[in-house]
Amino acid sequence: MRTAISLLGISSALALGGAILISPVPASAYTACHTSGDCWHTDSKVHFKGARISYHEDNWWDAHKSNTHYHWHEADSDHDANHGYWKSGEWHHE
Repeated sequence: MRTAISLLGISSALALGGAILISPVPASAYTACHTSGDCWHTDSKVHFKGARISYHEDNWWDAHKSNTHYHWHEADSDHDANHGYWKSGEWHHE
């Protein structure tokens, strides 16, 4: 009887631990926009001296992607959002 109770306790703990491990964790994603109208995706809010950048929840991109005031940029190996920003159509590496 004691073995059955122990096995039940172990099984419950393993099931709970497994559920925690596979639970979805929301990713932090933002749309960053410079005052010049350049916007890009980023996973963190990085601030650069002298750069006026606003951050929006990532779904902001979808709601504004057809607005001609904004110029959309995609990340690639030459544009790391943690080390630079877009301004007036040019990449500024920091």
